Amino acid sequence: MKKTTIKDIAKAAGVSIATVSYILNDVKTQSISNETRVKVLKIAQQLKYVPNRTAQSLKIKKTGLIGILVFRDERQSPWAEFKYAKTISKIEQQCSALGYHVIFIQIDDTAPSYKVIIERNLDGVFLMNVDQERFATITPYFGFGIPVFVVDSYIEDSLFHKIMPDVEAAFQRSRALLDEPPQFLVMDRYNNEQWTGFIKQASGLPDDRIHVYEHRRGMEAFLAKFEGLPGIVMNEFIANEAVQAHPNLIAWCTCHCPDIVGEATARVSFNLDEYAAFVNVMNSFIYDVEYVHEEKFLKLPVSS
Repeated sequence: MKKTTIKDIAKAAGVSIATVSYILNDVKTQSISNETRVKVLKIAQQLKYVPNRTAQSLKIKKTGLIGILVFRDERQSPWAEFKYAKTISKIEQQCSALGYHVIFIQIDDTAPSYKVIIERNLDGVFLMNVDQERFATITPYFGFGIPVFVVDSYIEDSLFHKIMPDVEAAFQRSRALLDEPPQFLVMDRYNNEQWTGFIKQASGLPDDRIHVYEHRRGMEAFLAKFEGLPGIVMNEFIANEAVQAHPNLIAWCTCHCPDIVGEATARVSFNLDEYAAFVNVMNSFIYDVEYVHEEKFLKLPVSS
């Protein structure tokens, strides 16, 4: 298969080779519109352009900035502000230990603005709870060679690393705690449909035994169908509501706040300390042009 060149990108984008070179190498001295920049980067991705990382590393100055972008949705739950608080804190802690500064941005669902991404030359990016459509929209704003890790999102692109709780191990742990298979699953709501589908499939339960949380009333109506039967509730904040109507459940602490779960409720937690390894992987991509990390699924192991 023929390797894509900047000439191919220039032809497809209808711009000069020099313009493509300026954009791919993030040259700031040239006046190029954001619209053209995004168009060229998007075409380069579509054509699967692979830059010369060695040459690129010599040209691009590191800024020491890591971006954490959290994608909001239209229906914010009461605990939305806490959902990724512990994760963000852990990433910031690990990045700081390596000498990075972290920029935190919330992306609105109704009128997203990516201007700040263009203004800041980020060395690496964590995208949290991003759906496939907005992922495709935002990634052209990042320069080539910039490592992008997605959290709680199943992105169908082998170029990007995915960080997610090890749900398969969590289901195994839950079965052991219950001493029998769970009869139902109450799920947290995620923007990424592929990630939601992955969890459903891993549960082994039919759709009529799975409920995606929208509001308390709907959840309680669902739980009433399984009176006395054991099940799983993802998200400890949801579990605290559910246990009042249905005490026979296991709480998955996906927000990493196990202490809010009552002592009488069994729980499954995930090891946030694994982010030290994940941040180190990103750091290796930033500073070592020859670095390769074949495993694209980075899983948070079950810790309890």
